[in-house]
Amino acid sequence: MLDTFKHRLAVVIILIVILISLFVWYGSLQPDPDVHRYPGDEHLIKNRHEYVGDEVEVGGKVVSTSPLMIEIEYGDESRELYITGVDEELNKNDRVTVFGTLEDENTIAASEIIAKPYINYVYMYAVSVVAATWILFRIRGQFRWDKENWIFIKREDQDG
Repeated sequence: MLDTFKHRLAVVIILIVILISLFVWYGSLQPDPDVHRYPGDEHLIKNRHEYVGDEVEVGGKVVSTSPLMIEIEYGDESRELYITGVDEELNKNDRVTVFGTLEDENTIAASEIIAKPYINYVYMYAVSVVAATWILFRIRGQFRWDKENWIFIKREDQDG
């Protein structure tokens, strides 16, 4: 079916176009509380005054613990927001997702907060690098690259 380089290249291009289209479609969705899609970081950075009194969902890095303040980012812009109603003990640089009501342009009354300690991200990336290295060595040991046909070919058994 995919015997030639041109066929394989066409399939890869089609899949990449589909993937990019899905990113564009997802990014074009507007806030809709009826389907649990609340205003987020982008909306609070661009037009926060429009959402005062509404439920919002934002994620960011803790920049201060007393009072609790997080930094949200969208593109090159960032904004710091105060978070009230949090009983959970948080540390600076923790990543949090906050769901609550935007009381004024700079304050969210949190009804729920999910905290992810900074060390979780360090662990995640370290394990990923180790796993990727291991997989690359396994592939290199079991396959070889055929430059003429642009495919991986299983290496012949060395035992017999």
